[in-house]
Amino acid sequence: MKIRVERDVLAEAVAWVARSLPARPPAPVLAGLLLKAEDGALSFSSFDYEVSARVSVDAEIDEDGTVLVSGRLLADICRALPNRPVEISTDGVRATVVCGSSRFTLHTLPVEEYPALPQMPTATGTVP
Repeated sequence: MKIRVERDVLAEAVAWVARSLPARPPAPVLAGLLLKAEDGALSFSSFDYEVSARVSVDAEIDEDGTVLVSGRLLADICRALPNRPVEISTDGVRATVVCGSSRFTLHTLPVEEYPALPQMPTATGTVP
């Protein structure tokens, strides 16, 4: 996976999804934030068998992919980044976050152990 996204967009999306992460997850992978890059969008998901959260943002996708990283750690990193475009790339068991002169390396969690996310219900109406 290799993507580029604006820092404010990334920080807001990560913070929103990270709010639903459990304080004491029953399994380590449930503390993770699932990032999926495809079709010009980057989606963030969290799930703990009771509550799920998802959000998608527009991003420059150089390489599609899926990665699972520590949600709280990524949220802390995003808050500290300068207001410049952020690049996220994966290389085996590591994900790298680069923004300006800042560079962070996160260990990934096994995506195959992450539970399947529930299907979102169809929209029943809109609010003007």
